[in-house]
Amino acid sequence: MGPAAKPARVRFVQAAAFLLGALALEALIERGSTPFYWTPLIIGLSYLGAAIAGGKSGGHWPTACVLVGWGAVVVWAALARPVDVNLEGAYLVGAGAGVLVAGVLLRRGFKVDVVGLGVAAVGAGLVLALAARHDAATEARTFAIALAVVALVNVALGLAARKR
Repeated sequence: MGPAAKPARVRFVQAAAFLLGALALEALIERGSTPFYWTPLIIGLSYLGAAIAGGKSGGHWPTACVLVGWGAVVVWAALARPVDVNLEGAYLVGAGAGVLVAGVLLRRGFKVDVVGLGVAAVGAGLVLALAARHDAATEARTFAIALAVVALVNVALGLAARKR
């Protein structure tokens, strides 16, 4: 199922998943007391919700897999504070584990775009690489706005699908 073929109802549910993620980032991290290190996992879970809503062929699986894998390791590292582990390497392990999960899903008939996996991994790495020099990459609001934009795009595509 390509982007244009997705039913409106699926688009609207996926938009809700992204909007919930945006609201969680804003409420829990930006305005609340939840530490910023939860951001990648919250974004990944938002994508996972959208992926589940779309079913096996409804998209968002690559981003969900990479970000949940990476985000889970970020949270683990922040909570466990391992002294004998290189964190950058651990983050790469998390993203790689997400790619492995995506490969298993692909073998089970899920539509997982390999290019999407690469884009998700490059995007995550780019954010991590730029975080030290760009404040926007360390503010939950930046990512909340990005998720809200993704939600709006899905609403617009859903409205377009409804007209077809």
